[in-house]
Amino acid sequence: MKIAARKNSSLDEQRRYRRQYDRDRSPALRSAFPQLQQLNIELSFGDRTGAAPKEVVPSSQSHAFYPPAQAFFRFRCPCADCDGEFDLSANVAQLAGTPGRGSRTVTAKVHCAGTRARDRATGTTCPIELNYRIVALGTP
Repeated sequence: MKIAARKNSSLDEQRRYRRQYDRDRSPALRSAFPQLQQLNIELSFGDRTGAAPKEVVPSSQSHAFYPPAQAFFRFRCPCADCDGEFDLSANVAQLAGTPGRGSRTVTAKVHCAGTRARDRATGTTCPIELNYRIVALGTP
């Protein structure tokens, strides 16, 4: 019987495994933020250089988190060949820590700090920018 040689995992695979590991070990929303009943995160993307036509810009995303959901708020750049991600954990924690029982909202814009595969030789950063909106609904 021949034993298969172990393949070294690529850097992309290592990142994917690390993200999955971190997600699996994150606490439930009910444990991390017991004061929240629901959390909605809306992501819309744009090209900060303005060079890409509108139909090339990635589609918007919407995420709803309820108490049993994992409190994991890192999102990959929507460009498949980019190694960047957007970490909204601190923003969610800050919003959740704001006193009040009703709905609280924060909006902001962040640039992707990753590098796309075609630009790795030059080190040019990804042109994607994220416009996000986080809505936290407190317990009644």
